[in-house]
This record gives sequence, structure tokens and C-alpha cells, in this order.
Amino acid sequence: MLKHQLRAILFDLDNTLTHRGKSIRRFSEYFSQVYQTDLVQIDIDVIEKIIHRIDQGGYPDVELLTHKTIGHSVAYALIQELHWQRKPDLDELAELWFTQFGLCAVLMAGAEQVLQQLKSQGFKLAIVSNGGHATRLKIIEGLGIQHYFDMIVSSESVGIKKPSPEIFQYVANNLQVLPQQCLFIGDHPVNDIFGARRAGMHALMLEGFHDQEDDQVVLIQSLDEILQHIEFNAAYGYDQGDRE
Repeated sequence: MLKHQLRAILFDLDNTLTHRGKSIRRFSEYFSQVYQTDLVQIDIDVIEKIIHRIDQGGYPDVELLTHKTIGHSVAYALIQELHWQRKPDLDELAELWFTQFGLCAVLMAGAEQVLQQLKSQGFKLAIVSNGGHATRLKIIEGLGIQHYFDMIVSSESVGIKKPSPEIFQYVANNLQVLPQQCLFIGDHPVNDIFGARRAGMHALMLEGFHDQEDDQVVLIQSLDEILQHIEFNAAYGYDQGDRE
């Protein structure tokens, strides 16, 4: 079996480089400060619970979306369910989500240290994320990690969504590496792991956010485990058999 030296490390964004739940908590705190004089009662736990119910970790149930976007649906729920002295306009509240949620992003534990080490070792780095491009960039700006990446790709920017293998292959082509030379890290068993493996890449799944039933999926509990896998590859190489 052929061996391939890794040259590029690709990341999902939500619940991989960011912790979306902690980001929602921070946004809930920011929201309560902005609207403290407009609310009859401020309960950050209630605000957070409403947002989580709609957002579902970035994978909302269609039945729970009252509007086309998560932002507008969250805004509508907050307007309807909180006790207001002065109700804000729907678009005003949705705009707060679009402009500030990304800036409230919370970096996953150990993420920056891992990115620093990968960059110092000469790996090409990229983010591949489903969603609006401006929103992705706002989150990355909020995290302050944009300088680590050679490419930041959203489904909106290329017109292809994960798990389609084409979006992964698009990134590999633009990084000028083979898919077999790429390692993808994500939290979703289908959009991230299945999609990357179909594209010919290696993949690691970060545990704790989605269930998975494929015993062939390689699981990690924290981002610093990526470095151990890379050391293993450097010593022994990944073979063609560990991908679909």
C-alpha cells in the first residue's frame, strides 16, 4: 500500500475550532447587556436556553426555524418569549446576531497552541465550513486566528456544501496538495468525516458533539491529540486502507 506524507491540515469551524455552546453563552451575556433597559427581567440562562433550542449546535431542526436563517429565527424566538418593556424590531435583533455572534466566539481548548505548532512545522492550514462566508469570517476574526490559515472556505463562497467531496477536493487543489496528503478534523460524522474520506482525505472526529456509529472513524477527545497522529504518520505513514 502506498504511503503519503501529510502536507495539509484542514479544520471544520463550529465545535472544532470554536466551542459553539460557550459562544452562545457569551453572546447571551452580551445580549443581556445591550437590552438590559428594555427587558422586564434579565435571566441569562433563559436567553441561552432559547438560543440553544433554535440553534441546535449549528444544525437546527427545520421545523424549529420560523425564518430562513438561524439569526432571524433566534431573534423571533427571543422577541416572542422574553418579557419586554420595549420589543426590538426583528431585523434589529437579527443584525445583532449576525454582527456580534462571531465576535463572541470562544476558541476550543488548546486550539491556538495546536495551530501554532502545525504552522511552525510547515503544514498548510485551511478551514472548510458550511454557512455564510461573511459569518465565517466574522467568527474567525472574533477568534483572532485568521493569520494561521492559507485558505478559509465556506459553502457559500464556493457554492458547494459538505459532505460533498468536491468542496474538500477544491481546497486540496488550491493548496496544491493531493487529497491523500490532507488530514481533516471535524465534529460531524457525515458532513466532516464521511465527506472528507469520500474525497480521499484522512479524518479525525472530535468527540462530544455528535454520535457516530462507524467503528472505523478515528476519534479524538481534544485537539492536541492531532499532534500525536501527525507524529505517528511521520514515523509510519498513513496507508490507503484507512480511507473510503
